Amino acid sequence: MKTAKFGGTSLADAGRFLQVRDIILSDPEIRFVVVSAPGKRYKEDTKITDLLYACYDSVRHGVDAKHAFRPVADRFRQIVKELGLSINLEPEFKNVESDLEAGASIDYCASRGEYFSALIMSALLKWPLIDTAQCLFFDHNGGPNLDMANRELKRVIGESSCGVMPGFYGAMAGGGIRTFARGGSDISGALLANASGSDVYENWTDVPGIFNGDPSTVPDADVIPAMAYEEIRELAYMGANVLHEDAVFPARRMGIPIHMRYTLDPSAPGTVISASGGGSPVPVTGISGRRGYATVQIEKESMNSTVGYCRRILSAFEKNGVPFDHIATGLGSVSLVAPVGSVEDCRDTLIADITAAVNPDSISIEKGLAMISVVGSHMAGKPGVAGRLLSAIGRAGINVRMIVQGTREINITVGVNEQDYEKAVHAAHREFFRA
Repeated sequence: MKTAKFGGTSLADAGRFLQVRDIILSDPEIRFVVVSAPGKRYKEDTKITDLLYACYDSVRHGVDAKHAFRPVADRFRQIVKELGLSINLEPEFKNVESDLEAGASIDYCASRGEYFSALIMSALLKWPLIDTAQCLFFDHNGGPNLDMANRELKRVIGESSCGVMPGFYGAMAGGGIRTFARGGSDISGALLANASGSDVYENWTDVPGIFNGDPSTVPDADVIPAMAYEEIRELAYMGANVLHEDAVFPARRMGIPIHMRYTLDPSAPGTVISASGGGSPVPVTGISGRRGYATVQIEKESMNSTVGYCRRILSAFEKNGVPFDHIATGLGSVSLVAPVGSVEDCRDTLIADITAAVNPDSISIEKGLAMISVVGSHMAGKPGVAGRLLSAIGRAGINVRMIVQGTREINITVGVNEQDYEKAVHAAHREFFRA
Protein backbone atom coordinates (compact mmCIF):
# COMPACT_ATOMS: atom_id res chain seq x y z
CA MET A 1 0.00 0.00 0.00
CA LYS A 2 1.18 3.51 -0.83
CA THR A 3 0.50 7.04 0.33
CA ALA A 4 1.12 9.64 -2.37
CA LYS A 5 1.62 13.36 -1.93
CA PHE A 6 1.26 15.79 -4.85
CA GLY A 7 2.83 19.25 -4.79
CA GLY A 8 1.39 22.55 -5.92
CA THR A 9 2.84 22.51 -9.43
CA SER A 10 1.29 19.08 -9.94
CA LEU A 11 -2.13 20.61 -9.19
CA ALA A 12 -1.78 24.02 -10.84
CA ASP A 13 -4.86 23.72 -13.07
CA ALA A 14 -7.62 21.35 -14.16
CA GLY A 15 -5.37 19.56 -16.62
CA ARG A 16 -2.88 18.77 -13.86
CA PHE A 17 -5.69 17.55 -11.58
CA LEU A 18 -6.70 15.10 -14.31
CA GLN A 19 -3.12 13.99 -14.75
CA VAL A 20 -2.82 13.35 -11.00
CA ARG A 21 -6.14 11.47 -11.01
CA ASP A 22 -4.87 9.23 -13.80
CA ILE A 23 -1.62 8.55 -11.91
CA ILE A 24 -3.57 7.56 -8.79
CA LEU A 25 -6.14 5.37 -10.54
CA SER A 26 -3.50 3.65 -12.66
CA ASP A 27 -1.82 2.33 -9.52
CA PRO A 28 -4.16 0.33 -7.26
CA GLU A 29 -1.53 0.37 -4.52
CA ILE A 30 -2.05 4.14 -3.98
CA ARG A 31 -4.77 4.29 -1.34
CA PHE A 32 -4.15 7.56 0.49
CA VAL A 33 -3.38 10.94 -1.07
CA VAL A 34 -2.14 14.27 0.30
CA VAL A 35 -2.53 17.42 -1.81
CA SER A 36 -1.00 20.88 -1.80
CA ALA A 37 -2.62 24.14 -2.88
CA PRO A 38 -2.43 24.85 -6.62
CA GLY A 39 0.88 26.37 -7.65
CA LYS A 40 1.84 28.52 -10.62
CA ARG A 41 0.31 27.72 -14.01
CA TYR A 42 3.00 29.73 -15.81
CA LYS A 43 6.08 31.74 -14.83
CA GLU A 44 4.31 35.04 -14.10
CA ASP A 45 1.41 33.39 -12.28
CA THR A 46 0.82 33.53 -8.51
CA LYS A 47 0.53 30.51 -6.23
CA ILE A 48 -2.80 30.10 -4.46
CA THR A 49 -1.06 30.26 -1.06
CA ASP A 50 0.49 33.61 -1.97
CA LEU A 51 -2.94 34.85 -3.10
CA LEU A 52 -4.31 33.83 0.30
CA TYR A 53 -1.60 35.70 2.19
CA ALA A 54 -2.39 38.78 0.06
CA CYS A 55 -6.08 38.25 0.79
CA TYR A 56 -5.45 38.21 4.53
CA ASP A 57 -3.41 41.43 4.35
CA SER A 58 -6.11 43.15 2.30
CA VAL A 59 -8.83 42.27 4.81
CA ARG A 60 -6.63 43.53 7.64
CA HIS A 61 -6.37 46.86 5.81
CA GLY A 62 -10.11 47.22 5.44
CA VAL A 63 -10.84 45.58 2.08
CA ASP A 64 -14.13 43.70 1.91
CA ALA A 65 -13.47 39.98 2.45
CA LYS A 66 -15.54 38.89 -0.55
CA HIS A 67 -13.57 41.19 -2.84
CA ALA A 68 -10.22 40.18 -1.31
CA PHE A 69 -11.00 36.46 -1.58
CA ARG A 70 -12.39 36.62 -5.13
CA PRO A 71 -9.07 35.83 -6.97
CA VAL A 72 -8.77 32.63 -4.93
CA ALA A 73 -12.42 31.65 -5.35
CA ASP A 74 -12.30 32.33 -9.09
CA ARG A 75 -9.26 30.12 -9.52
CA PHE A 76 -11.00 27.19 -7.83
CA ARG A 77 -14.25 27.90 -9.71
CA GLN A 78 -12.33 27.62 -12.98
CA ILE A 79 -10.77 24.29 -11.96
CA VAL A 80 -14.14 22.84 -10.92
CA LYS A 81 -15.80 24.06 -14.12
CA GLU A 82 -13.10 22.65 -16.40
CA LEU A 83 -13.20 19.32 -14.56
CA GLY A 84 -16.97 19.15 -15.06
CA LEU A 85 -17.57 18.38 -11.39
CA SER A 86 -20.95 18.90 -9.74
CA ILE A 87 -19.38 19.90 -6.40
CA ASN A 88 -20.68 23.25 -5.13
CA LEU A 89 -17.96 25.22 -3.35
CA GLU A 90 -19.97 28.44 -2.99
CA PRO A 91 -21.12 27.74 0.62
CA GLU A 92 -17.51 26.99 1.54
CA PHE A 93 -16.36 30.25 -0.05
CA LYS A 94 -18.96 32.17 1.94
CA ASN A 95 -17.75 30.49 5.13
CA VAL A 96 -14.20 31.65 4.45
CA GLU A 97 -15.35 35.20 3.72
CA SER A 98 -17.37 35.27 6.96
CA ASP A 99 -14.47 33.88 8.94
CA LEU A 100 -12.10 36.49 7.52
CA GLU A 101 -14.54 39.28 8.37
CA ALA A 102 -14.71 37.88 11.90
CA GLY A 103 -10.94 38.07 12.31
CA ALA A 104 -9.76 34.58 11.35
CA SER A 105 -6.01 33.99 11.70
CA ILE A 106 -3.45 34.15 8.92
CA ASP A 107 -2.82 30.42 9.37
CA TYR A 108 -6.50 29.68 8.80
CA CYS A 109 -6.51 31.83 5.66
CA ALA A 110 -3.35 30.24 4.24
CA SER A 111 -4.67 26.72 4.88
CA ARG A 112 -7.71 27.13 2.64
CA GLY A 113 -5.70 26.45 -0.52
CA GLU A 114 -4.96 22.89 0.57
CA TYR A 115 -8.47 22.48 1.93
CA PHE A 116 -10.14 23.33 -1.40
CA SER A 117 -7.61 21.24 -3.34
CA ALA A 118 -8.55 18.26 -1.17
CA LEU A 119 -12.27 18.87 -1.65
CA ILE A 120 -11.83 18.90 -5.43
CA MET A 121 -9.56 15.85 -5.52
CA SER A 122 -11.92 13.98 -3.21
CA ALA A 123 -14.80 14.69 -5.61
CA LEU A 124 -12.69 13.80 -8.64
CA LEU A 125 -11.63 10.44 -7.22
CA LYS A 126 -14.89 9.83 -5.34
CA TRP A 127 -12.77 9.10 -2.26
CA PRO A 128 -13.57 10.28 1.30
CA LEU A 129 -12.00 13.47 2.66
CA ILE A 130 -9.75 13.23 5.71
CA ASP A 131 -10.08 16.43 7.76
CA THR A 132 -6.54 17.41 8.76
CA ALA A 133 -7.77 19.76 11.46
CA GLN A 134 -9.28 16.78 13.29
CA CYS A 135 -6.22 14.58 13.35
CA LEU A 136 -2.93 16.46 12.93
CA PHE A 137 -2.05 18.48 16.00
CA PHE A 138 0.75 20.81 17.06
CA ASP A 139 2.33 21.10 20.49
CA HIS A 140 2.66 24.31 22.51
CA ASN A 141 6.01 25.06 20.79
CA GLY A 142 4.37 25.02 17.36
CA GLY A 143 5.91 21.73 16.24
CA PRO A 144 3.87 18.74 15.08
CA ASN A 145 2.95 16.35 17.88
CA LEU A 146 3.99 13.18 16.06
CA ASP A 147 2.63 10.66 18.54
CA MET A 148 -0.73 12.41 18.86
CA ALA A 149 -0.94 12.85 15.08
CA ASN A 150 -0.25 9.15 14.55
CA ARG A 151 -2.92 8.16 17.06
CA GLU A 152 -5.58 10.56 15.78
CA LEU A 153 -4.90 9.84 12.12
CA LYS A 154 -5.35 6.12 12.79
CA ARG A 155 -8.62 6.89 14.57
CA VAL A 156 -9.96 9.08 11.75
CA ILE A 157 -8.87 6.66 9.03
CA GLY A 158 -10.46 3.79 10.90
CA GLU A 159 -11.44 1.06 8.49
CA SER A 160 -11.22 3.33 5.42
CA SER A 161 -9.47 1.78 2.46
CA CYS A 162 -8.68 5.12 0.83
CA GLY A 163 -8.82 8.87 1.43
CA VAL A 164 -7.69 12.37 0.42
CA MET A 165 -6.11 14.72 2.97
CA PRO A 166 -5.04 18.36 2.65
CA GLY A 167 -1.41 19.00 3.53
CA PHE A 168 0.39 21.97 5.12
CA TYR A 169 -1.80 22.44 8.18
CA GLY A 170 -3.32 20.93 11.29
CA ALA A 171 -4.64 22.39 14.51
CA MET A 172 -3.45 23.35 17.95
CA ALA A 173 -4.60 20.90 20.62
CA GLY A 174 -6.80 23.61 22.11
CA GLY A 175 -8.33 24.56 18.76
CA GLY A 176 -7.41 26.88 15.91
CA ILE A 177 -5.75 26.13 12.58
CA ARG A 178 -1.96 26.02 12.53
CA THR A 179 0.24 25.79 9.42
CA PHE A 180 3.74 24.45 9.06
CA ALA A 181 6.49 26.98 8.54
CA ARG A 182 7.42 25.50 5.15
CA GLY A 183 7.33 22.19 3.35
CA GLY A 184 4.24 21.32 5.36
CA SER A 185 2.61 19.05 2.83
CA ASP A 186 5.76 16.91 2.77
CA ILE A 187 5.45 16.42 6.53
CA SER A 188 1.70 15.79 6.32
CA GLY A 189 2.28 13.11 3.69
CA ALA A 190 4.92 11.33 5.76
CA LEU A 191 2.64 11.38 8.83
CA LEU A 192 -0.27 9.91 6.85
CA ALA A 193 1.98 7.22 5.36
CA ASN A 194 3.05 6.30 8.87
CA ALA A 195 -0.47 6.21 10.33
CA SER A 196 -2.02 4.33 7.41
CA GLY A 197 0.63 1.62 7.54
CA SER A 198 1.76 2.33 4.01
CA ASP A 199 4.72 0.38 2.66
CA VAL A 200 5.92 3.33 0.55
CA TYR A 201 5.46 7.10 0.68
CA GLU A 202 5.50 8.57 -2.84
CA ASN A 203 6.25 12.28 -3.14
CA TRP A 204 5.26 13.54 -6.58
CA THR A 205 6.88 16.81 -7.72
CA ASP A 206 7.73 18.81 -10.82
CA VAL A 207 11.32 17.49 -11.01
CA PRO A 208 12.54 13.99 -11.99
CA GLY A 209 14.07 13.26 -8.59
CA ILE A 210 16.81 14.47 -6.29
CA PHE A 211 19.91 15.62 -8.12
CA ASN A 212 23.51 15.28 -7.01
CA GLY A 213 23.83 19.03 -7.48
CA ASP A 214 21.48 21.97 -7.89
CA PRO A 215 20.47 21.87 -11.60
CA SER A 216 20.15 25.66 -11.65
CA THR A 217 23.84 25.88 -10.74
CA VAL A 218 25.10 22.61 -12.29
CA PRO A 219 23.04 21.97 -15.47
CA ASP A 220 24.63 18.55 -16.02
CA ALA A 221 23.77 17.25 -12.53
CA ASP A 222 22.32 13.72 -12.46
CA VAL A 223 19.36 12.24 -10.62
CA ILE A 224 20.40 10.16 -7.61
CA PRO A 225 18.66 6.77 -8.02
CA ALA A 226 18.80 5.81 -4.33
CA MET A 227 20.01 7.38 -1.11
CA ALA A 228 19.76 7.11 2.67
CA TYR A 229 17.38 9.02 4.98
CA GLU A 230 20.30 10.73 6.68
CA GLU A 231 21.70 11.92 3.36
CA ILE A 232 18.52 13.65 2.21
CA ARG A 233 18.15 15.37 5.58
CA GLU A 234 21.64 16.82 5.27
CA LEU A 235 21.12 17.89 1.66
CA ALA A 236 17.73 19.43 2.42
CA TYR A 237 19.09 21.28 5.45
CA MET A 238 21.84 22.80 3.31
CA GLY A 239 19.57 24.00 0.56
CA ALA A 240 18.20 21.15 -1.57
CA ASN A 241 14.53 22.14 -1.84
CA VAL A 242 12.97 18.93 -3.15
CA LEU A 243 11.96 17.53 0.24
CA HIS A 244 11.56 19.18 3.65
CA GLU A 245 14.08 17.68 6.07
CA ASP A 246 11.41 17.22 8.79
CA ALA A 247 9.36 15.02 6.45
CA VAL A 248 12.01 12.33 6.68
CA PHE A 249 11.60 11.62 10.40
CA PRO A 250 8.12 9.99 10.47
CA ALA A 251 9.00 7.78 7.50
CA ARG A 252 12.39 6.91 8.92
CA ARG A 253 10.92 6.05 12.33
CA MET A 254 8.63 3.47 10.74
CA GLY A 255 11.11 2.35 8.07
CA ILE A 256 8.89 3.55 5.21
CA PRO A 257 10.85 4.23 1.98
CA ILE A 258 10.23 7.62 0.38
CA HIS A 259 10.00 7.52 -3.41
CA MET A 260 10.42 10.88 -5.15
CA ARG A 261 8.39 10.73 -8.39
CA TYR A 262 8.00 13.01 -11.43
CA THR A 263 4.42 14.06 -12.18
CA LEU A 264 5.19 15.07 -15.76
CA ASP A 265 6.71 11.65 -16.53
CA PRO A 266 5.32 8.90 -14.27
CA SER A 267 7.62 6.39 -15.99
CA ALA A 268 10.76 8.16 -14.71
CA PRO A 269 12.49 6.10 -11.97
CA GLY A 270 12.88 9.03 -9.57
CA THR A 271 14.82 8.70 -6.30
CA VAL A 272 14.22 6.13 -3.56
CA ILE A 273 15.14 7.16 -0.02
CA SER A 274 15.52 4.37 2.52
CA ALA A 275 17.56 3.23 5.52
CA SER A 276 20.06 1.35 3.37
CA GLY A 277 20.59 4.02 0.72
CA GLY A 278 21.98 3.20 -2.66
CA GLY A 279 25.44 1.72 -2.27
CA SER A 280 26.96 4.55 -4.31
CA PRO A 281 30.29 3.67 -6.00
CA VAL A 282 31.59 7.13 -5.02
CA PRO A 283 31.82 8.35 -1.42
CA VAL A 284 29.81 11.51 -2.10
CA THR A 285 26.09 11.17 -2.83
CA GLY A 286 25.23 14.82 -3.44
CA ILE A 287 26.27 18.45 -3.08
CA SER A 288 24.15 21.36 -1.89
CA GLY A 289 24.67 24.80 -0.44
CA ARG A 290 23.35 28.23 0.37
CA ARG A 291 24.39 31.83 0.11
CA GLY A 292 23.46 34.53 2.59
CA TYR A 293 25.50 33.71 5.69
CA ALA A 294 27.50 35.79 8.14
CA THR A 295 30.18 34.72 10.59
CA VAL A 296 30.28 36.00 14.16
CA GLN A 297 33.80 35.48 15.46
CA ILE A 298 34.58 35.88 19.17
CA GLU A 299 38.16 35.88 20.38
CA LYS A 300 39.49 35.65 23.92
CA GLU A 301 42.78 34.35 25.23
CA SER A 302 42.53 30.96 27.00
CA MET A 303 38.89 30.65 26.02
CA ASN A 304 39.22 26.89 25.67
CA SER A 305 39.98 26.46 29.37
CA THR A 306 36.98 28.49 30.57
CA VAL A 307 34.04 26.25 31.50
CA GLY A 308 30.71 27.39 30.05
CA TYR A 309 32.16 29.90 27.59
CA CYS A 310 30.35 28.55 24.53
CA ARG A 311 27.12 28.11 26.49
CA ARG A 312 27.10 31.79 27.43
CA ILE A 313 27.73 32.82 23.82
CA LEU A 314 24.91 30.60 22.61
CA SER A 315 22.63 32.07 25.27
CA ALA A 316 23.22 35.50 23.72
CA PHE A 317 22.27 34.10 20.32
CA GLU A 318 19.14 32.54 21.81
CA LYS A 319 18.17 35.77 23.59
CA ASN A 320 18.27 37.62 20.27
CA GLY A 321 16.50 34.89 18.32
CA VAL A 322 19.48 34.19 16.07
CA PRO A 323 19.73 30.57 14.83
CA PHE A 324 23.18 29.29 13.91
CA ASP A 325 23.91 26.63 11.33
CA HIS A 326 27.58 25.88 11.96
CA ILE A 327 30.21 26.41 14.63
CA ALA A 328 34.01 26.23 14.47
CA THR A 329 36.33 26.58 17.44
CA GLY A 330 40.02 27.18 18.13
CA LEU A 331 42.13 27.61 21.25
CA GLY A 332 41.20 31.25 21.61
CA SER A 333 38.29 31.76 19.24
CA VAL A 334 34.88 30.53 18.25
CA SER A 335 33.06 31.33 15.01
CA LEU A 336 29.35 30.84 14.49
CA VAL A 337 27.73 30.85 11.06
CA ALA A 338 24.19 32.26 10.92
CA PRO A 339 21.81 33.67 8.28
CA VAL A 340 22.93 37.19 7.58
CA GLY A 341 19.42 38.64 7.93
CA SER A 342 18.94 37.32 11.46
CA VAL A 343 22.33 38.74 12.50
CA GLU A 344 21.79 42.15 10.92
CA ASP A 345 18.36 42.50 12.54
CA CYS A 346 19.97 42.64 16.00
CA ARG A 347 23.63 43.31 15.33
CA ASP A 348 24.20 45.87 18.09
CA THR A 349 22.24 44.07 20.80
CA LEU A 350 23.84 40.74 19.87
CA ILE A 351 27.33 42.22 20.24
CA ALA A 352 26.35 43.87 23.52
CA ASP A 353 24.90 40.64 24.93
CA ILE A 354 27.94 38.58 23.91
CA THR A 355 30.21 41.21 25.46
CA ALA A 356 28.25 41.15 28.71
CA ALA A 357 28.26 37.34 28.76
CA VAL A 358 31.95 36.57 28.11
CA ASN A 359 33.90 39.88 27.96
CA PRO A 360 35.81 38.87 24.81
CA ASP A 361 38.99 40.45 23.52
CA SER A 362 37.26 41.11 20.18
CA ILE A 363 34.08 40.43 18.23
CA SER A 364 33.86 40.66 14.45
CA ILE A 365 30.94 40.07 12.10
CA GLU A 366 31.64 39.36 8.44
CA LYS A 367 29.00 39.04 5.73
CA GLY A 368 29.15 37.60 2.24
CA LEU A 369 29.64 33.94 3.14
CA ALA A 370 28.28 30.92 1.26
CA MET A 371 28.33 27.38 2.66
CA ILE A 372 28.71 24.27 0.48
CA SER A 373 28.25 20.71 1.76
CA VAL A 374 29.29 17.44 0.20
CA VAL A 375 27.16 14.64 1.68
CA GLY A 376 27.52 10.89 1.61
CA SER A 377 26.94 8.09 4.08
CA HIS A 378 29.91 6.23 2.56
CA MET A 379 32.34 9.05 3.40
CA ALA A 380 32.86 7.77 6.94
CA GLY A 381 36.22 6.09 7.30
CA LYS A 382 37.19 6.88 3.69
CA PRO A 383 40.51 8.74 3.63
CA GLY A 384 41.06 11.55 1.16
CA VAL A 385 37.53 12.92 0.70
CA ALA A 386 38.25 16.22 2.44
CA GLY A 387 41.57 16.45 0.61
CA ARG A 388 39.89 15.98 -2.76
CA LEU A 389 37.28 18.63 -1.96
CA LEU A 390 39.81 21.21 -0.79
CA SER A 391 42.17 20.46 -3.67
CA ALA A 392 39.37 20.87 -6.22
CA ILE A 393 38.32 24.21 -4.74
CA GLY A 394 41.95 25.30 -4.50
CA ARG A 395 42.62 24.44 -8.15
CA ALA A 396 39.69 26.68 -9.04
CA GLY A 397 41.49 29.55 -7.32
CA ILE A 398 38.96 29.85 -4.50
CA ASN A 399 39.84 30.70 -0.91
CA VAL A 400 38.20 28.53 1.77
CA ARG A 401 37.16 30.69 4.72
CA MET A 402 35.90 27.88 6.97
CA ILE A 403 35.80 24.07 7.18
CA VAL A 404 33.28 22.13 9.30
CA GLN A 405 32.85 18.36 9.43
CA GLY A 406 30.01 16.57 11.17
CA THR A 407 30.94 14.13 13.92
CA ARG A 408 29.33 11.26 11.99
CA GLU A 409 31.50 12.02 8.94
CA ILE A 410 28.45 12.09 6.67
CA ASN A 411 29.12 15.64 5.49
CA ILE A 412 31.96 18.10 4.99
CA THR A 413 31.00 21.76 4.75
CA VAL A 414 33.19 24.60 3.52
CA GLY A 415 32.60 28.33 3.59
CA VAL A 416 33.61 30.49 0.63
CA ASN A 417 32.97 34.06 -0.45
CA GLU A 418 29.52 34.44 -1.98
CA GLN A 419 30.94 35.53 -5.33
CA ASP A 420 32.79 32.21 -5.52
CA TYR A 421 29.76 30.05 -4.70
CA GLU A 422 28.84 28.76 -8.17
CA LYS A 423 32.48 28.30 -9.14
CA ALA A 424 33.10 26.25 -5.98
CA VAL A 425 30.00 24.07 -6.52
CA HIS A 426 31.09 23.34 -10.10
CA ALA A 427 34.60 22.45 -8.91
CA ALA A 428 33.27 20.05 -6.25
CA HIS A 429 30.80 18.46 -8.67
CA ARG A 430 33.48 17.86 -11.31
CA GLU A 431 35.77 16.29 -8.71
CA PHE A 432 33.32 13.73 -7.40
CA PHE A 433 30.97 13.09 -10.34
CA ARG A 434 32.89 13.92 -13.52
CA ALA A 435 36.45 12.88 -12.65
